[in-house]
Amino acid sequence: MQSKIEEVLIRLMSAGYEAYMVGGSVRDILLGKTPHDYDVATSALPEEIIKVFKEYKTLALGKRYGTITVIIEDEHFEITTFRTELGHTDSRHPDEVIFTDDVREDLKRRDFTINAMAMYEGKILDLHGGRKDLEDKIIRTVGDPEERFREDALRMIRAIRFATVLNFEIEEKTLNSIIDNAYLLRSVANERLKIEIDKILLSERPSIGLELLAKTDALKYIIPELHDCIGFEQRTKYHDKTVFDHIKCVVDSTEKNLKQRVSGLLHDIAKPKTFSVDENGQGHFYGHDEIGAKMSGEILRKFGYSKAFIGRVQILISEHMKVHEEISDKALRRQLRRVGSDNILDLYSLMIADRMCTTEGRDIDFLLKIRERAKGLLKEDIAKEKFLCLNGNDIKALGYREGKEIGNILRYLEEIVLDKPELNKKDYLIEILKNRG
Repeated sequence: MQSKIEEVLIRLMSAGYEAYMVGGSVRDILLGKTPHDYDVATSALPEEIIKVFKEYKTLALGKRYGTITVIIEDEHFEITTFRTELGHTDSRHPDEVIFTDDVREDLKRRDFTINAMAMYEGKILDLHGGRKDLEDKIIRTVGDPEERFREDALRMIRAIRFATVLNFEIEEKTLNSIIDNAYLLRSVANERLKIEIDKILLSERPSIGLELLAKTDALKYIIPELHDCIGFEQRTKYHDKTVFDHIKCVVDSTEKNLKQRVSGLLHDIAKPKTFSVDENGQGHFYGHDEIGAKMSGEILRKFGYSKAFIGRVQILISEHMKVHEEISDKALRRQLRRVGSDNILDLYSLMIADRMCTTEGRDIDFLLKIRERAKGLLKEDIAKEKFLCLNGNDIKALGYREGKEIGNILRYLEEIVLDKPELNKKDYLIEILKNRG
């Protein structure tokens, strides 16, 4: 039984057109990976593509650039007419697209050699040495890197992302061109940058990408607040790394989820702003957690993260310094209520990563134990948003007025239950209020 991508290629070729799988899907297949999606290049013009796939739903949003999306059983296939491009005034879109019937011309316009191969029936068309660069683990532009980056400045961050995700090296000429042209990143939409940053952060070792962003000066144009952390000495017995090197270590040491990785990236963002030195020459960063939470909100809003996601990251950053070697069950329950059941385990994972990346990797055993205790608390009613066994209406029925008074009573009862969860019974709580007078 043929796969859907084979069906797409065969349909186009049966209709008399050339058709190839191209781009990242070819790269992934050669790396022994299953592609997440498939791109197809063809000699068929957009209207001809629509005609070939007339019994399927098609989307023509990219028709101006020769791209038609064909949907087969909920899978999307982007099919693009062979094309050349002229001019990129906005450093993203071509000023003019010229359709061609030559796949070789089409492959010339692509970003990197490893993405500039075409494939059909297992045969590879490789005009730019992409296969060798894959074998040698090299990221290299197709043709002149300066031209490629001026066509679309985001390609510089894509080069860094590919180097990070694949653990490849960026070829020297390509790397130097990123350094020379990093300023062009000022013109790239933050929403496009966000996609690449997220992929870097969710890689096995995000520090590779962060170091490249620093080395090329790209960071200065993407997150200048983070650029200020590069080379910043902390001058404290607790830290033997600069702020930026510590951040890289923390991001690598967090779990592979975006909330933790972004929180790790920004948790010490306010250290340069809050730095002070005492009479003994020791550095301090008073309030960097609260100020950093505020700064992180401004940064993440700029990139278009959701309000809910930003709020969660800000909670982790504002709480990450509240580390206690001993914490009572009541205090831990209070913390869980304060940060939320969705954030408590991520908070302790961030604390653990933060502590691992200090001088000589200080003890984390107590944090691991507290995290396990927090995991146990998540099974209690206390973890629910509304955990008391009575509500405002129950209190009102006892003769209390609405509004502030009821709110105060609920908080009073919460304090009792935080200390002794077994008392969270409706009849018992009503009895407490009756006896309160």
